[in-house]
Amino acid sequence: MTISPLLRILIVEDHAGLAANLLEFFSDDKYVLDFAPDGLTALHLIATNEYDVIVLDIMLPGLSGFDLCQRVRKDLQCATPIIMMTSKDQL
Repeated sequence: MTISPLLRILIVEDHAGLAANLLEFFSDDKYVLDFAPDGLTALHLIATNEYDVIVLDIMLPGLSGFDLCQRVRKDLQCATPIIMMTSKDQL
């Protein structure tokens, strides 16, 4: 039997209800979760930790998800997969 390693996930979401839903969805023994309510907190966490995936809201206070993604790739040279999401229902 092979024991698979835990996946470390960073959830970046400023809407408390959506963040709670994501944290509940990933509340399994297979995941280690970190949470950031804004882009600057997320940038600090990404600079100081290693993640297997980042779940990133586009519309964040202070530093948008697009800006954060750009800084993660260019400034931090981090290639961690990023799943971008938004609760916007219009183009």
